[in-house]
Amino acid sequence: MRAILMDFCPGVLRKPETVEETEPDPTTKGEEEAGSSSEPADKNGMSKVLKRLETVPDIKRDTSGITTQYIAAGIVNLGAFAAGVCVAWSSTAIPLLTSTQNEIAQISDLLIPNATHSRQMVPKTGISDSQASWVASLLCLGAVFGAVPTGLISEYFGRKKTLLYLALPLVVSWILVASSPNVYGLYVGRFVGGVAVGAFSVAIPPYIEDIAEKHMLPTLANFYHVHFACGVLFGYIIGMVQSTSWLSVLCASIPVAFFIAFIFLPESPGYLISQGKSSEAKAALQYFRGIDNDIDSEIKALKEHIRNSAKNRVTFKELFGTRSTLKALFVSFALMIFQQMSGIFPILFYAEKIFSVTFSIPLTPLGAAIILGFCLVSSTYFSTFLLKKIRRRVLLLSSYAAMSISLGSLAVYYHLKASNGNNSNTWLPLLTLCLFVTVYAVGAGPIPWLMLREIFPQNVTRRATAITAGFHWFLAFGVVKLYQNLEEMVKPGWTLWHFSVSCVIALIFIYFFVPETKGRTLEEIQDEFDGIHKGKAHRHFIEVETVVEV
Repeated sequence: MRAILMDFCPGVLRKPETVEETEPDPTTKGEEEAGSSSEPADKNGMSKVLKRLETVPDIKRDTSGITTQYIAAGIVNLGAFAAGVCVAWSSTAIPLLTSTQNEIAQISDLLIPNATHSRQMVPKTGISDSQASWVASLLCLGAVFGAVPTGLISEYFGRKKTLLYLALPLVVSWILVASSPNVYGLYVGRFVGGVAVGAFSVAIPPYIEDIAEKHMLPTLANFYHVHFACGVLFGYIIGMVQSTSWLSVLCASIPVAFFIAFIFLPESPGYLISQGKSSEAKAALQYFRGIDNDIDSEIKALKEHIRNSAKNRVTFKELFGTRSTLKALFVSFALMIFQQMSGIFPILFYAEKIFSVTFSIPLTPLGAAIILGFCLVSSTYFSTFLLKKIRRRVLLLSSYAAMSISLGSLAVYYHLKASNGNNSNTWLPLLTLCLFVTVYAVGAGPIPWLMLREIFPQNVTRRATAITAGFHWFLAFGVVKLYQNLEEMVKPGWTLWHFSVSCVIALIFIYFFVPETKGRTLEEIQDEFDGIHKGKAHRHFIEVETVVEV
């Protein structure tokens, strides 16, 4: 298409810009920019891909680059969408898989008087409740092994290549899930898919940071959570097919669409600069900024940032070397603990089972799950605007307080219903859980991830993110796996009380230990971690002393 445009519409396309001579960059790996500032770029061996990238903004007439950044963020976050689909899959698929076993067992009981022996004759097409918990939770365990090394892999192979190739394990996982003759194939498929899910959670944010302008970064960074929530909703909706095979096929279409769409986007400018590909980095940045924006100053700043990052690079071991970084890790780990102990993942993973077994509502379990997913999507979308206006601590405290109240109310309702033996259907469980996911999406969900960019220095942010993400998925694995065991041991009512009390403990921790980060510099936050409190009184004292000297 672009070749045809070049042949028939040469006036539409810009003439490639000249390559200016720059001083040798220590971040380059032996590559020199050929040619001088007076020679055209196409005479210096610039690739055809680079020329096509330079013409795209002109063809699209995106002179400001804003539309391009939004579209690119939407495309790359199809990976987050695919992750949400993986989470929602267990809500629909597990009841189908376990019901197969239960129905066969009931028929066997009628044919064979000894029920104990008849249940041992259940074929492998169905799975037990214990196996179902493994099928659900192994996704999170695989995510641990995908999250931790992805940061290093993307530094060596590139942001785009790393993200692009993550579509492969996702497609393979859905093929295994759809064609598996027994539960062990489900285990392997879910684990392999989890590797990609964890890798997406670490690889997507750096790409967004590289392509987004500073004033757009908070909005584009929240795209991950919005797309993840949309993936959960999509996973609930396609559950209407009521077939595990077709469900897996529909889920596999998401990574395929991601691969096809993302392959046309350029590599991140930051990575290209770090590899010494200044010309390609300039073309990629021009693609994301539009033809009306001068990118020379941003290129210089990007080179300086890459140069400083190379000088101040830290290892995973050095993350624990300073007091401020250690305290920042403590805060980020604690926020992830409380996020998972709130019970959000068990509710998303087992939504249909909760509505069909634990509570009775005047609606089908699938319909209730879809409404729950819609509340999650809408609240996650509107949280983008709240994060711009309201302080982080206020949102966190309000979120956990409302989550604790909603879970406690649901626990009281369960106990009252169990004691009275009342089997009437009410809307209260659905409304309560909708409130729970709504307030979660406003504060407890996105803020722990957002604060990773605000409480760590830039040279340690990505390694800290990798460790924290791995820790987050390990916690998710434990909570999702043990949820069913906890429910069997203490009944659903006390399980809800456990989650509610965890939210109360989170309130106490946030009030005393989590610093406010909105509108504050990294130096101020680090000083607070170091125990240095620079209050207004101290600043006023300095000012008065200066005036006296004058």
